[in-house]
Amino acid sequence: METLGLPLPLFEKILFRLDPISLVMMKCTRRSFNSHISEDPYFKSKYLSGVRSGLLHISSFGSKNLFCNPFGDSSSSRHHDFLDITTRILGSCSGLLLLFIDGLCVANPLTKRYRFLNYSKSMFLSRVDRWGILNFDLPSEKMNRLGLAVDQITQRFKVVCMNETETSDPDETMYQFEILTGDSCWRLSATTITCSASVLIMDKKPVYFDGSVHWLRKDGSILSFNPETEQARLIPIKFPLELCAVANKFLFSATEKELAFISATEDLITVYALENALINPKWALVKQIKNGVSENKKIRYWNVAAYDGKYLVLWEMYKDIYNGVVHGYDLRANKWGVLGSVPSWCDCSHSFYNFTPSPFSSTIELNKKVDVRMITTVRDDYNVRMITMVRDDKHISTLKKIMKLTDEISPCAKSRWH
Repeated sequence: METLGLPLPLFEKILFRLDPISLVMMKCTRRSFNSHISEDPYFKSKYLSGVRSGLLHISSFGSKNLFCNPFGDSSSSRHHDFLDITTRILGSCSGLLLLFIDGLCVANPLTKRYRFLNYSKSMFLSRVDRWGILNFDLPSEKMNRLGLAVDQITQRFKVVCMNETETSDPDETMYQFEILTGDSCWRLSATTITCSASVLIMDKKPVYFDGSVHWLRKDGSILSFNPETEQARLIPIKFPLELCAVANKFLFSATEKELAFISATEDLITVYALENALINPKWALVKQIKNGVSENKKIRYWNVAAYDGKYLVLWEMYKDIYNGVVHGYDLRANKWGVLGSVPSWCDCSHSFYNFTPSPFSSTIELNKKVDVRMITTVRDDYNVRMITMVRDDKHISTLKKIMKLTDEISPCAKSRWH
């Protein structure tokens, strides 16, 4: 590879110091740079290990208010925007977001590229009403049937829609899977799986790990589907005994290395990792953390928000204080910090998504680009809002604001927790 006359280790050291936006620009300068940055697995792994991540959160039922809390940024309470269209976040994977903005959309906020997905050919998502109008036909409470997957080699995305159907045996449930590839072609997989009857936990979103999308069921078992191999299986596991003994808050999540389960009480937070998933699955204890943020007797509501192996996030709402607080626990430093705030009008149905910017994902499939330079920021004493400088379709202006907001997540800022 051409390295401008520099030794390769020194050239890569320079690349590792670039923020994700600068790295995207670097890819565009020479074909050999693009090939090395996009295709070398060592480079991608090493670079992404240094990229700072953050939180995106919004009402589970959709909202025009979107919040961003970068990890390590004590000023993150200011990162909030009012969108033009009610939006839901349905998934986050490898730097891509699966959004619902009057329809499905996949976007890479870093590269500013996006694609609105055609669902008219989907068996599970489309319905023609009596007036002959095509409608999106997935009820709000079933949005967690949709999962986003990104192939870690090709970096191409796929959207999976899982469908539950009854069988002749009332004690069994059959699952079907429909796959959307990047060319907006929906295809019903020949794979089905029939297992003991149980339902998905409605407020637990699917989790992507190791090539598969995973759904948590009420009996504790995990449904898994790999959209590349189209293999499905049920992981027959029960909830940890501690969860059954007391009234816990809990979260189903994943790190780079494992599926994770977090159980929390007002006194203690327990982190588990899934072991022996293929043979004898069990939740193995990883760490116990003293819950030092839910001791306030005036708390109206609290819950576990997110976990990625590096940070654990809780959020809480108070009875007589205007804003709630988003707390983060740094597992490497073993300390709590404040990440940001949540407005008092937020209810318990608030969804948090880990998001890590990526310059690698789906640069070909996401062939439309948003120009966020047409947005400027106006600050006053009460809020921060984005003003679009040119008239634009509301869907595009909503995407612009989401992408502008996620620019707050940067790998270069030093930790300033307080």
